[in-house]
Order: sequence, then C-alpha cells, then structure tokens
Amino acid sequence: MDTLFGQLLKLQLPDNLSSDDKSTLEYAVLPGCRHILLPLQLLLKPLKKRFKYHFYGKKQTNDPSKPEWYFTQVLNWIRDHVDFLDQTVQPMLNSAGLINLDARVEFIRGLMLVITAKLSHDIPELLYDENLLSHTIEEALLFDREVRNLYGYPASQPGCLHVLTESDCFEKWLNVEKKFANEKIESLLSSPNAWTSQYKDISDVDELRVPECGENFMTLLSVITDRYKNLPFPNHRIRFLELQLDLIDDFRIRLLQVKKEEAKIPLGNNHCAILNAVNYVIVELQKWADELFFLQLQYFKTAHQSLESFDTALEESMVSTATTDKIDDSQLDNMEGTVFDDTVKLYQIMRDEMVKHVALAIAADVKSMSRQYRQEKWFSLPSHKDFIILGLSTSACEMFQTLKDRLHHVKQLICQSLFTTVWQKVAEALNTFIYDEVILNNRFNEGGAAQLQYDMTRNLFPMFGEFTQRPDNFFKDVKEACILLNLNLGSAILMRDILFHALHEDTSDDSPTQPKPRAALNDISVYRLTPGAAERILNLRTDWPKS
Repeated sequence: MDTLFGQLLKLQLPDNLSSDDKSTLEYAVLPGCRHILLPLQLLLKPLKKRFKYHFYGKKQTNDPSKPEWYFTQVLNWIRDHVDFLDQTVQPMLNSAGLINLDARVEFIRGLMLVITAKLSHDIPELLYDENLLSHTIEEALLFDREVRNLYGYPASQPGCLHVLTESDCFEKWLNVEKKFANEKIESLLSSPNAWTSQYKDISDVDELRVPECGENFMTLLSVITDRYKNLPFPNHRIRFLELQLDLIDDFRIRLLQVKKEEAKIPLGNNHCAILNAVNYVIVELQKWADELFFLQLQYFKTAHQSLESFDTALEESMVSTATTDKIDDSQLDNMEGTVFDDTVKLYQIMRDEMVKHVALAIAADVKSMSRQYRQEKWFSLPSHKDFIILGLSTSACEMFQTLKDRLHHVKQLICQSLFTTVWQKVAEALNTFIYDEVILNNRFNEGGAAQLQYDMTRNLFPMFGEFTQRPDNFFKDVKEACILLNLNLGSAILMRDILFHALHEDTSDDSPTQPKPRAALNDISVYRLTPGAAERILNLRTDWPKS
C-alpha cells in the first residue's frame, strides 16, 4: 500500500481532470482551497457517489426539510475514517515528505466541497420558504461548528458557511433572522410572566432581579451571536452586529412604551421590573463590549471608511476567518469606544430617568406626611433638660414610618446597585427638603434645637445606616445646621460675631490673628455650609441674650 500510495502522489493531473465531481469545481476558488491529492480523491470517490445517489434526484432521502440527514451522513463518514487517516494515511504522507499536509484535514476538505455543492444546489429553492431556509442554515451552522470543534478542522480552511454568505442567501437570512427576532420580542413582552423573575426565590442567582423578558431577550441576542460569529468574512459579521444593534434599540423603544403605561405607579412591581430589565441589558452589553470578538468587530468598523471599501479590500486579499487573528493587541488597545457605546448610552439615560422617578416618588410620599412636622412649634418646645430621655417627635412618626416602608418595599423589587442609587437620591432630596422647609422656615429655642437634632441623628440618619456606615454624610446640610443650632450659647455668640464681622464689616485693617470665618466653622465640624448660610442658621435661634 505504501508503494502504491507513493506512486499516486507523484501523479499530477491537469486541473480540469483533478476532480470527477464537476459540481464542486466552482468552489475551488474559495479562500484556503487547493486541489486534493489524487490518493485522497480516490478515497473520496465512492463516498461522493453515494452522496449523489442519496441526496440528489427523487430519492426519499433527498428531502429539503431534512438537511440534517446529509449533514449527519458526512459526519459519520468523517468519524469512521478518522482513525484510518491518522494512523495509516498520515504516516504515508510524512514518508513522502508531505509533513505539512494533514490527512484528516484534506479528507474533510474534500467532503466539505461536497456539502458546499449540495447547499448551493438547494438554497435557490429554499429562499422561497423561510422555515426551510432557517432550518437548513441552523443545521449548516451546527455541522460547521461540530466539524471544527470535534475533528479539528481549522478555521482557515473553507467551509459550508461560504455558501450562506452569498448575496441572495445572506440577505434573505438577515431578513428572516430579523423577522423571527421581532416576533420573539413581541412574544416575550406579551407573556404573562414577562415581568416576573425566574429566580425570584433564589437570592444568590437573582442578584440583578432580572425579569423573564429581559433575560430571554439577552439570550436571544446571544444565540444570534453564536450563529454568526464563525462566518468567514468580517463584513458579514458586521451586518449581523448592525442587526443586533437594531434589535436592542427596538427592545428599548418597546420598554419605553410599557414604562409609560406603568409610570403612574413608579413603585409598582412592573415599573421596577422594567428598570431591572434596562439595567440588565446595560450590564450585559458592557460585558460583551470587552470580549475579543466584539473588540475585533469594532476594529473592522473603524478601520475602513465604509463597508463597500471594506468588501473590496477583502475580495482583493481573499481574507479568511483567520484574518481576525492577525490583529495586533496594540491595535485593539488604541481603539476608542466599543460597538455598544451609543446603544448603552440610550439605555443609561432611560435607567437614570427611571431611578430618579422612583426616588422622587419615595421622597414625595414622605413629604406628604410631613405637614405636622414642618408646622411644629420649635420655638416653644420644653428644654431637653426637663426629660429623662428624649423621644422621637410624635409629628415625625408617620413621616419616618412611610420612609422606612417605601425603602424596604423598593429594596425587595430592584437590584442592589440600583437601590443604592435610589436611596442616595432619596437622602439627597430629604436633606434639601428638611433644610429648606423645616429648618429655614422655623425658629428654634434650646428645646426645639435639641429635639430636631435627636430626630435627625438618632432616627432619620440611622434609618439609612442599614445601607452605609456613614449615613450622616448624605445629610450634611441638616447635620451642620443642627450643630449650629445646638452650639452652646457662648460659642454661638462668638461665632456669630466672627461671621458678622467677615460678612458685613470692613476687614481691610484686620490683623493676621483675626479669626477667619471658614476656619472657625471648620473647628466646629461645619464644612459644607457657607459663612452666609451659617449666619442665617444662627439667626434662627431664639436664645440670644437681650441687649
């Protein structure tokens, strides 16, 4: 056998005789394709004959709705011949000095041309039936993936996916993909479980509290990516990327439409679920943007002025799937932005608006319960020295209970990162509200100042202590106002004189030792309030000595 094999290797047939299967000749110009060695052609000849007998003509096995039949048959042939190719044919190639040739790869390449010819023969008819075309494409993708992953067929070698990227087939494929994806999106959003998390009872799994429609949408995008990521040319992958970007934007618009319907109840389950879905899309797209596959697509998008010039360059250089491997890391490092930047920004705008809406709703509910507290007679409350221990103001109970209930409710509905932003915005809103509406609109005697400080530092601030170690940092205006209102009388008189002198008198002749208002305020831990604001707070006190 070794002698016969060696003699066959020495035979070099003319190109027009190098294959008896004329249907595969048109694909001999595919990137990475070359004529198959004569011994392997002879090995493939009976297999090609059997393939043509079963999968062409009027045989029952030639069923357009069952492309998996001929894909499976070829996979079986590969499986049955692998050991023979590796253990018998490969050593003979090595002995003949053809060390760089892989017998297994050459054999699979021969069968791949048979598959390619079959697809090319069937697809023109399949273009008129979207379901059959979609099924055939799915089977072709699975076949290509299995051949390359299971049998080591290199990405640089031609495969059946080249047929799928021919103009008519590819355009139809894109249209079918978009149609089916849009139908799926509508189905997801209309599902009765659209806004329910599949893992709501498993906290470790449900950190992002993703509703079913959000998770299934990203799964849909991931499946599309898996289908096109192995296409031989980058320009076709970019077309699919653009389809994905369109779908992501369509999903955002649909979420906006649903959000408008749910906006009347911003703390409701559905509104919060929409917020979680928007956030999940952002998180996942940011992860994808850092993956090598999408970085390479970004490189190809920015490296060429247009897809048309890109196609021309590809045709001239006959770039194969190995092209992306030739991109230097330095080229990727120098890129600015990612393929998802613009899309993510739109989602972030939507997320930020919804978070703001939720926070304002909580703050509004709290404010609606604050009337009695705002109208408390702070100027005539009994001194704290008259009590064994201070307690929360009765007028604040309902307001603080509402705050606690709303925060707990929202915490159960949205993911932790979103809730952190919500409670911080709520704290910011309440800090401004209490400072403007409670403190600046009232006057305080010693008892009123002490009661306000107790309500804030022992009740309001600790309510946020569940979420941060320093809740008082989110109420700096209120905290510093309480410091000034409770400053002992002697220190308060001295502070007022320093502020009055700095703000209302000529300071040009002051000595270097004259106390500076900012330094004086810092000494009593007042850093945020301006000297003017601090003076205004001090003037709200009613315990000044009569002059």
